[in-house]
Amino acid sequence: MTTKRLLVLLLASAAAIGGSLAGNSFAGAREAAAPAAGGIDPRAGGFEIALGEWAISPEAGAIRPGPVTLVIRNRGTFRHGLELELRRVDDHDHDHDGHGDDDAKSIKLSPGQATRLTMNLAPGVYEIECFISHHDDRGMRGMLEVRADAPLLAPAKPAAGTTVAISGFAYKPATLRTTVGKVVTWRNDDAAPHTASAAGFSSPQLAKGGTYRRRFTRAGTYAYVCALHPGMRGKVIVAGGGS
Repeated sequence: MTTKRLLVLLLASAAAIGGSLAGNSFAGAREAAAPAAGGIDPRAGGFEIALGEWAISPEAGAIRPGPVTLVIRNRGTFRHGLELELRRVDDHDHDHDGHGDDDAKSIKLSPGQATRLTMNLAPGVYEIECFISHHDDRGMRGMLEVRADAPLLAPAKPAAGTTVAISGFAYKPATLRTTVGKVVTWRNDDAAPHTASAAGFSSPQLAKGGTYRRRFTRAGTYAYVCALHPGMRGKVIVAGGGS
């Protein structure tokens, strides 16, 4: 099968799974988070944690104690699931069997599926990992710190310019508008590698911090996906006559 044919199939597959999610999953826009004390509490509207091959991408590395709803999304092509466990003073081995009241485990998520876990997190350092066998060994593990002085997030700025950030297994902005002759840059901020691949172009695999640039010389709508995580979808809309 040619590369072009494969990308066409990936785009068609991504469109097919873009509808509503079933079972334990949910769809819809995230609730707006209100600014507080000069920033946004990442717990507001749900704390996003994205899973994919082979990394876990939480919305922030630290949050404040108290009630929180974890919004767990599988952006990968394999089944994944999240386990969160408070690291205890007497823990000498990562593979211990003890569980406490602050531990939690999601359902197994199929590709494109999402779920929510509502908890009341006490201060401490929590291990987060994919509980599917050997996925943690391949890199799907990390830490989440819960502390009273965890920083708030800066309010999101309106999309502008010609740069698409790749973060949390998503393209941001998902739709970028530009004009003929402009160069669009993709920048990978995730720990996992990603691509920007369409029927007419494809980036190489971008490691964290990697970038890819493309000049658009014709007006049109260019839909693209990540060849490694086809649930990730983006679009560049190029208008003619711009300077």
